[in-house]
Amino acid sequence: MDDPHLLLLDGCLKGNGKSFEEFVKIFQPKVFALSLKFLWNPEDAEDATQEILIKVITNLGGFRRESKLSTWVYRIAANHLINFKKITNSINNEKRSKNKST
Repeated sequence: MDDPHLLLLDGCLKGNGKSFEEFVKIFQPKVFALSLKFLWNPEDAEDATQEILIKVITNLGGFRRESKLSTWVYRIAANHLINFKKITNSINNEKRSKNKST
């Protein structure tokens, strides 16, 4: 797999601080843009972006190199946002049900 981010990944896995900085510099804007498309609220998108990046960074060792690193990050972000929307919708539905019954 021809992936320009593999050297960066290797640096992160070795604990190289500069690699982590570069990783965040590359992927944070992409994750934020996706979060904003899902959530439509900049503050929520910022929070989700931080949660996603923490999840990605703490799981870098689990990247199997079967796809590009950017694809893997995108999938983690999309799954996180889908789950967030499900939880949010469920909570909003419960609130509406309670308001109708009172």
